[in-house]
Amino acid sequence: MSDAKVYLVTGPTGAMGEAVIGKLAASGHRLVLAGRNETRLKELIDSVGETDRVDLVVADTTQPLQARRAVSETVDRFGRIDGLIHLVGGFQIGPVMLTDLDAYRRMFHANVVSAVSATQAVLPQLADGGHLIFLSSVLASEPFPGFGAYAASKAALQAWVKSLAHEVKHRGVHANVVVMTMADTAEARAQRPHVDFDHATKPTAVADVIDFLLTPAADGLYGAVVPVLGKFEFSTALMAAPPGAPQLNKL
Repeated sequence: MSDAKVYLVTGPTGAMGEAVIGKLAASGHRLVLAGRNETRLKELIDSVGETDRVDLVVADTTQPLQARRAVSETVDRFGRIDGLIHLVGGFQIGPVMLTDLDAYRRMFHANVVSAVSATQAVLPQLADGGHLIFLSSVLASEPFPGFGAYAASKAALQAWVKSLAHEVKHRGVHANVVVMTMADTAEARAQRPHVDFDHATKPTAVADVIDFLLTPAADGLYGAVVPVLGKFEFSTALMAAPPGAPQLNKL
């Protein structure tokens, strides 16, 4: 592809990784996967079958020195870097009175500091424009009880990305957020057999949107928060169901 680019993918071993890597590699992009689990990184490369376009670096990109090394190795491998696909994140729930401060620190480190560290490493290389894409949650704007630490960290991430977008858009760098719900994975289905996964987000849907955000068709998007929610909906006893539909469940 003439518009194929080189992207560093951080956190590729999570729920979104395989779908995103497969989609972007199929679109012709070259990728470097950065994570701590070398065995899993190699499995991901094997799964997409694009060993000439996908490479790996073993690094904890939440640490600034390791993030810069991951960027350096990306440039060494492919001669350039055009942006960051940041899939790193953490999740924890619990009521305020039973959630210690360390849990809040972990959530902000996983969901905010990780994004800052990776972005600071990549951004100096984007003199001719580029893309920075991050993942957030619908709970950032409408948190459930017990999700305070997680939701607050994702809300902070979204605010940070919007601020970042204003800083970098004049140099042609697009910083955008994809918002999702629970990922519809085999593991999630096994853990929650009674959940209606029509309300979850399919990793392939997230991959499709990320792929779109890297195209010229998305050139007008700076600081966008793009919801990929499937059939997820908030419900309340005050709302009547649509005609012919069963009554909505209460939150």
